[in-house]
Amino acid sequence: MVYQNKTPDKTPDKIPDKTPNGNQNKNSNNQMSEQPQMSEQPQNKSWKRFIPLFVLVIGLCLILFLMRYYDLRLDQQFWVNMAARYDMINQWIDQNYAIMILGFIAGYTIAVAFSVPGAVFLTLLGGAFFGWLGVILVVFSASLGALLVFLAARGALASFFQSSTSQFINRLKDGFDRSPFFWLLALRLMPVAPFWVVNIIPAMLGMRVLPYVAATVIGIIPGSAVFIYTGIGFGELMAIGQTPNISVLADQRFLGPILALSVLALIPALIKSRRKSSTKLTNHKDTT
Repeated sequence: MVYQNKTPDKTPDKIPDKTPNGNQNKNSNNQMSEQPQMSEQPQNKSWKRFIPLFVLVIGLCLILFLMRYYDLRLDQQFWVNMAARYDMINQWIDQNYAIMILGFIAGYTIAVAFSVPGAVFLTLLGGAFFGWLGVILVVFSASLGALLVFLAARGALASFFQSSTSQFINRLKDGFDRSPFFWLLALRLMPVAPFWVVNIIPAMLGMRVLPYVAATVIGIIPGSAVFIYTGIGFGELMAIGQTPNISVLADQRFLGPILALSVLALIPALIKSRRKSSTKLTNHKDTT
């Protein structure tokens, strides 16, 4: 007789792997999947910071093309040409009101961002063709252009401005830190520094966006209103076939109110700095 071996197969079963290799593999896969995401975030941020600069460059090319195409010279001849085309431009505005307003905003924004000398002429044109609505258009456009420069100075051009203006910025830091809002407000009201310089300095000194925009809007309203009022007078002259004379811009009666407002803007900053100095003096006396 043949006996069959009924003993069970004692080959050991596979010992379950107690090491968390599965979890390790999952974790490693998650880490590998997270690494590209983490590397993509800085790339996105570095790409986004060039947007204001890109918009400014495109706008500048457009402004230069239009000035070349229409032969716009920023002198008395400019107003001779405007007087000759006054009725035609008014007809364009009546037929394409929204488009003309958007075009004015775009052109003014780029002109302010690059400190094109024609920004003053554009303000006068805003009064001549849009009346008191020009105040809103000019303030909005100038604030938008200033904000673009501010963001570009903090982003794509930050390293350039920090290396080239570090010594000059350090001299202004003490006065700026005492009252950033009133410091910028006084510079907006007082026409003693180029507009683009006043846009860059707060960015280099770390001013926040909202106070920057608020001081810019409030600071440019008075001057814009004065220029718009003058532009309305220019429009009345062109309506009867006469050519405005830009020599009125150098009149003391024209610049007097703007200078007076700039002095008033300095008063809160001086009061605040005096209070700080007095509190430091009293604290020093108390310690001694």
